[in-house]
Amino acid sequence: MRGLEIAEKHLGIAELSKRLGAPETTIRAWRFGHAEMPEYKFLRLVDILNELEPNWADKAKPG
Repeated sequence: MRGLEIAEKHLGIAELSKRLGAPETTIRAWRFGHAEMPEYKFLRLVDILNELEPNWADKAKPG
């Protein structure tokens, strides 16, 4: 999952794990598609991404 990759790049796996409240192994499983991320964790990830770069959603829109 691209969002996890971006957040991990900015925060590191340990900090991302702390912020999502999930073990590092679970985050890796989500990232590589070996497990499904619960909706409430996904929404928390969106919040984290928004904290990292508030305009990320605008940049994703086609131009």
